[in-house]
Amino acid sequence: MNKILMILMLTVSFAFAANAQIPSQFVGTYKFDETGEQVTATMNDYFNHELKIDADGGATLVASGYESARNLIGTAKNVGSKVMVYFTLYNTEEGSNSSTPYESDELLLTLEYKTVKGKKVLWTTWGKYSPKLGAAKKGGGVYFEKQKTAASEIDESDATVMGDDDVLPPPSQAPKKH
Repeated sequence: MNKILMILMLTVSFAFAANAQIPSQFVGTYKFDETGEQVTATMNDYFNHELKIDADGGATLVASGYESARNLIGTAKNVGSKVMVYFTLYNTEEGSNSSTPYESDELLLTLEYKTVKGKKVLWTTWGKYSPKLGAAKKGGGVYFEKQKTAASEIDESDATVMGDDDVLPPPSQAPKKH
C-alpha cells in the first residue's frame, strides 16, 4: 500500500513539476560537504549533501553522514532569478531519513547566483532544511558547488558528430591516439 501511495504522490509531483522550467544555469548536481568535531578516536563528524535539480523542476536532496541520513524528493520552482526547492515527500525506497519533520510544499532552500566581492557565486539561503552541523548563516552563504557533468567535460576538438547511420568500428580496429 505504501508503494502505491508513493507512486501516486510521485506521479502528481512530477506532473506538477512538468509545468516548471528551470533555467539551465541551475540544472545539475550540487554538493556540499561538512566536517565537524572529532566524535571517536579515529573519526570526525561529517555530513555530505547532494542536491539534483532537473530542467522540468524535479529535485532530490540526499544527505548522509555520521549516524544520520536524509533522502528527500522535492520540486524546484523558478522565481525571478532564484530557484526555490520545496519538499514533496521522503524517499523511503532509497534510504532512511532523519527524524526532521518536513511538511508537503515546505521551502527547503533557495539558490541564486550573486556577485560577492566581484566574483559570481552560488548563494544558498536555508529554509526548513539546513546543514546538519550547525554551519548555517541566517542570511545565507556559499555552500553548494555545482558538479561538472561528463557532457561539460568533453573536449569539443575531440568530439565526432555522428549520424544515425554511423557505426563505430570494434575497439580492436579503432584508430589509436598518440
